[in-house]
Amino acid sequence: MKSKEAPRYYCQHCGAEVGRDEKACPKCGRLFTSVLCPKCGFSAAPSRFKEGCPVCGHTGALNAPGYDGGAEAWPPRKGPQGPAAPLPLWIWLLALGILAFASIGLVSALL
Repeated sequence: MKSKEAPRYYCQHCGAEVGRDEKACPKCGRLFTSVLCPKCGFSAAPSRFKEGCPVCGHTGALNAPGYDGGAEAWPPRKGPQGPAAPLPLWIWLLALGILAFASIGLVSALL
């Protein structure tokens, strides 16, 4: 019987192994908002992955119960995975509104 290894976590951006409670990758600095299981694609808060993936049981170890991805499937690819997703429109509108409000206040103060 194989012993269950502790879950292992990797940065999706650079592939570096990171601690379970890390808020950002120590190698590339990418912030973490959730954990994504590389086997089944389930995504949730890190607290849901304390014993591995709650859906499929994947722990990041090659001998994890039910993991049949083969040695070539893990660890994840090295190097950047591409650009980050663009910011939502509401963030741009909020930033533009704050900038406009500050500009109006500055002009009013100068007059």
